[in-house]
Amino acid sequence: MSVAIDGRFMPSLEVPRPGSLMESHHPSQLVAYLRHEQANAVQLYLQYKGYHWNVRGPQFHDLHVMFDEHAKLVLDTIDPLAERQRILGAPAHYDLDALGRSSQLAVDVQLPGTGKDMIEHLAESHRHIIRDLKAGFELSTELHDPGTADLLTRCLVVHEKLEWFLRELLESRVDTLGELNVGPMVIRGHGPIQTGVA
Repeated sequence: MSVAIDGRFMPSLEVPRPGSLMESHHPSQLVAYLRHEQANAVQLYLQYKGYHWNVRGPQFHDLHVMFDEHAKLVLDTIDPLAERQRILGAPAHYDLDALGRSSQLAVDVQLPGTGKDMIEHLAESHRHIIRDLKAGFELSTELHDPGTADLLTRCLVVHEKLEWFLRELLESRVDTLGELNVGPMVIRGHGPIQTGVA
């Protein structure tokens, strides 16, 4: 819409309703995808915390600390995934039943018996999420949503780094993990995922 000012037509300064521009870009597919990824992140966070609480054995201290550090990094991805749903004009799920139905990560039938088993389960969870994030990036690019594509790329960096870290532990300590020496994990240059909104 334009308005006449001194005989010239100027674009209207009317600001579109928040979300209205996004709603024209097929958000239902992206919202369903983001809900799925939010649920996966919540499930992975709980998996890390469960292992943090229950790990035992000679590498207890190192794994206890590492699982907690990794859990914090996964936790930092959950809020931006939920907020992106709101930006697209949809509510974000927050109850455990809905999140549990949306997650596609394998849930432990029983607690893994060793620290090595826990690491293997976590690495596989990261691999699942990495595959999904790449598919989501393709979807958001196809639907011309660079904001979602950017968010998924930043989440991908976190999960790829954590999966690599776990994979290196498994490859270097494949037999016992008995001499594991793991300090707090910091992804340099990749602090908490920033959305630009407090």
